[in-house]
Amino acid sequence: MDSNAVQSLGGGPSPASSTDTTITLDAEEGVAETTGAKKAQKDHSPNSNSSVDTDSDSDESDQEEDRPERPVYSTALNGAQNWNKLSTLWKVTAAKKNTSFGESPTEGDLNAHSCSQLYHTKRKSLKLKNYHNNARAMKDIEKFLAQPIVLFKNKMHRTQWEEIVEEMIIKLSKEKPELNLAIKMAMKSVISNEADYLIPESVQGITLSPYGPITEQSFIVVVGETKAVTDSQVVMCVLEQPFNFGNGAEEIRFICLVFSPKKTKHTKSGVEVARTYATLLSDDRLRHNLLNTNSPERFAHEFEMECHRMQKEHQKRERVAAAKISKENETIPKKKHGIPVIGLIQDIKRRSKHYVHDYIGDLKDCTSIQKIISTTLFLFFSLLLPSIAFGVLDAHYTDGKIDVQNVIVSQALGGLLWALFSGQHLAVIRTTIPVVIYTKIIYLISKNWADDGSFFYTFYAMVGLTNAVFLVIYGISGISKVMAYCSRSTEEIFGLFISIAFIVDSVKYIVKEFDLYYYSCDLSVNATMNAVKRASDIAEAADCDQTKPILSLLLVLVTVYVGVVIFNFKYSPFLNADKRVIVADYALVVAVAAGTVLGSYVFRHIELDQFHVNEDRPLFKVVTFESPSAGAVLSAIGLGFLMSILFFMEVNIAASVVNNPANKLKKGRAYHQDMVVIGLINAIMSIFGLPFVHGSLPHSPLHVRALADIEEHIDNGNLTENIVYVRETRLTTLISNIMIGACVLMIPYPLNLIPIPVLYGQFVFLAVTSLGEFQLWERLVLIFTEQSLYPPIHYVRKVPQKIIHCFTFLQIVQLVGLCLISFAGSAYLKMFFPFAIIILMPIREKILPALISERHLHWLDGEH
Repeated sequence: MDSNAVQSLGGGPSPASSTDTTITLDAEEGVAETTGAKKAQKDHSPNSNSSVDTDSDSDESDQEEDRPERPVYSTALNGAQNWNKLSTLWKVTAAKKNTSFGESPTEGDLNAHSCSQLYHTKRKSLKLKNYHNNARAMKDIEKFLAQPIVLFKNKMHRTQWEEIVEEMIIKLSKEKPELNLAIKMAMKSVISNEADYLIPESVQGITLSPYGPITEQSFIVVVGETKAVTDSQVVMCVLEQPFNFGNGAEEIRFICLVFSPKKTKHTKSGVEVARTYATLLSDDRLRHNLLNTNSPERFAHEFEMECHRMQKEHQKRERVAAAKISKENETIPKKKHGIPVIGLIQDIKRRSKHYVHDYIGDLKDCTSIQKIISTTLFLFFSLLLPSIAFGVLDAHYTDGKIDVQNVIVSQALGGLLWALFSGQHLAVIRTTIPVVIYTKIIYLISKNWADDGSFFYTFYAMVGLTNAVFLVIYGISGISKVMAYCSRSTEEIFGLFISIAFIVDSVKYIVKEFDLYYYSCDLSVNATMNAVKRASDIAEAADCDQTKPILSLLLVLVTVYVGVVIFNFKYSPFLNADKRVIVADYALVVAVAAGTVLGSYVFRHIELDQFHVNEDRPLFKVVTFESPSAGAVLSAIGLGFLMSILFFMEVNIAASVVNNPANKLKKGRAYHQDMVVIGLINAIMSIFGLPFVHGSLPHSPLHVRALADIEEHIDNGNLTENIVYVRETRLTTLISNIMIGACVLMIPYPLNLIPIPVLYGQFVFLAVTSLGEFQLWERLVLIFTEQSLYPPIHYVRKVPQKIIHCFTFLQIVQLVGLCLISFAGSAYLKMFFPFAIIILMPIREKILPALISERHLHWLDGEH
């Protein structure tokens, strides 16, 4: 019988030496008989053969011929009828055993014959091993083929289970003396009870039928975890006669013992190794061929041939499945259209039919409304606070030409237009560190034509409009199709870079604070006290306030700590699951509030940095274009082109991460439409001299996650989360940016109550909480993780460990390259940062396949 599934028996079948009594009752007459004694008698025949030796059952067969055939039912007995039928059963049993129990048994008599112990059985369905994808499975087989240890039927003289096990272990010990195998300890691992010889854990094959699963009774793989071995060991046995292991395993011809260490990597565990051999033995052709072997070498040859056959079958199936998936789930179609604008038209048609639903479709229940409210507040704080921080940096780099007020207006206006007209509105746009760097470069170059910076706004607008024109061209011409070559590897390298950039900026701020107010102070404590006494040195003493950098560091750490603790509250045992998620949704809000109270109230006697704005400059002022020189125009075109590449990559990567198939979005993609909309938004920003905006990581995936319903699953102690449903609403982006726009009325007070260190603490919080979204970070942690604690995720099971670490190392090299360019001291070198991002795609498509096989790359860098 060919098995199409494998069944893991946590308790295993009970061997024949342990007698079971099965009671069957006649449905019509209520006559009971005991079949267990007969079955035990058969099981303990000299050959332990329940199906081959028929002569020993001749007397029993003669008695059964006179007995009429009756239907047999399993009946639950209760009340008086129960007692009467049990009394009848007792008498019949006593008569058959020639034992007198009296006319009517008492309760004490029944209790005297109750069970002496309990037997725990646990059953779990396992999938058949795929030898093409599972690298560990092939290594296990290759290890066995190198030194096959097999006992054959003509060399088997033992008939009891414990004797068979002992002989197999002795065989293993003789073949591999270097193991120094403790035979008694190894036996205890596969015999859980010395009196009953119970099998603690085993794997068998099952075939699914309309009447339920049918157990394949010709083989059994027994698992034993023991300290007697340091790595998995396998010994096989082929029996001449079928052996009775009890119910469900009455005709065993193949026994496989798998010994594994108690603490090992999941893919090397005893059950996984047993699954490898059970998959092979589940093939009836292999079992037939193995019965005709008479040497370990011939046995190994048949095993090897079967492995190669299974590999080819699995490989063929996967090629067909991969071709089908690539057709159905292609993220960005590579098909070329005759009309360039056709991609944009298709995006608008695809998204326009959902436009009304984007506003009202998810206002259907209290849970959805709560999710929308909490996500709106999350976006409000996670966009407002960075806007203040970037506004401080812009004001510093441009001598106040662009300040906090301009950045907040830019965020509110750009976010509002994005919420109304974008295709993938779940992607978040904002100003970022690269935009701040480009703004600094634009300001420095503009001084070549006016030392006082008066030419800055004109040059800034020229660069911005050039950038916008290129972006619109990209969207109309359908160049976004090139993002089909942007794999998960590229997205994760860039996303992790953004998280690192957040942390680096925060560290730079703290270091700067200590340099200014702690290490650079030349006054000792006594000198400071004397200086305070002199009015002329009061200002100098104030500059040497060493509590200021310490408080700044404290506020950053408190903001991060409070935010992370509340963010992880959903994993705590407190409250119920729904309430824990609600609390976790407000992590950023509570963290910022805690930092603000601590910095502005508890330590209010320590003066911290506050941002300032140019109140004389109006919110909206159209830039006047003075007559620029040819050099200025060419410089603006060059900078605009470089910036357009950065925006192209940022917007598409953010949208690609949001469109991740794991997010289960239903309304389709809109890459071309988004590119045109972001170009038009930045054209408006350029005209009014406001900061540019583009797609943002990690805000975009965090936005999706905040709107999602998530299920948690535990697999072998590893917690995995699956997104079930995402509310694809425009309300969160729309309302949060309206709230940000209203904050202009709160400049400078009360927004300046939020200490600057709290803003940087919020950067670190966003970076830390986004790390779990990156598989690159997950694999980086595996390098420092004990192998026995590796999670049972797909690439751990299907890719060799060395290749996993090799792929991770190559990604880290690319990440380091990005960091070196971005964090370099030269501002002009940073201009070429967009090219560094683009280079990641040909590296993935051309160089990595030459180092790592496509099959392994599929599992390491395939679909999310």
